Amino acid sequence: MGKVTSCLVNPRACHETKMPIVPAEHKKSLAVVGAGPAGLAFAINAAARGHDVTLFDALAEIGGQFNIAKQIPGKEEFYETLRYYRRMIEVTGVTLKLNRFVTADDLQPFDEAILACGIEPRKPSIEGIDHPKVLTYLEVLRDKTPVGKTCRDYRLRRDWF
Repeated sequence: MGKVTSCLVNPRACHETKMPIVPAEHKKSLAVVGAGPAGLAFAINAAARGHDVTLFDALAEIGGQFNIAKQIPGKEEFYETLRYYRRMIEVTGVTLKLNRFVTADDLQPFDEAILACGIEPRKPSIEGIDHPKVLTYLEVLRDKTPVGKTCRDYRLRRDWF
């Protein structure tokens, strides 16, 4: 009891009185490059504050890493997260430009550009990580690289000792 809930999508959840959406003093034309989690959150909040926002992404759909995460069993809620963001793009009037590699010329008409170009997955320092049979989550989920048989937990194997 007495604990506050938080939300991955809406950081203002349960903090609305402490974190009100304050209208911008000066309306700006903003370009947001990258429609992944950070770009979506920034674009929607900036538009809610009164800025004219154009959101660009090189891919054909919004979501970035959410589109990888939603494929993991038990993480299907990310489909709803993306539905929420699509709706908020409409509600806040964000202009969406997908399938678009942005150039410096594309950014000229804007007052400011915000780069939210995604992440590079970290490579853990685990012995054997460079073995050809070790796959990254992107190779499995995004690239659909075939995987081998499921391994049993080594601690359950009796033939090791």
